[in-house]
Amino acid sequence: MLTTITTTTTTTTTTTTTAATAVGVSQAAVYGAIGVVILIMLLIAKELLSAYGDESEGESGRAEGVFVDTHAKVKSLATNLSAAIYPLLFSFALIVFVKVVEVL
Repeated sequence: MLTTITTTTTTTTTTTTTAATAVGVSQAAVYGAIGVVILIMLLIAKELLSAYGDESEGESGRAEGVFVDTHAKVKSLATNLSAAIYPLLFSFALIVFVKVVEVL
């Protein structure tokens, strides 16, 4: 009788641990995918803002109805996006590294 209770307890514990691990892995994959999408969007935004800032740099006075003062704001925003991009880039590199190690 004691053996049956021990076996049942061990089986239940193993099943619960496996299910919790599976949920944890799937959540990590979802958060990783969301992080990659946000990284891509921020990189696109930075590139577009940098291009707009470079384009309006030679203009004097008004550039297509926008004050030149906007140029400084756009360049500042493009530069400050790096504060969000670098940690996400590090996370992306870590995800790639872990996936490569899993394959090997």
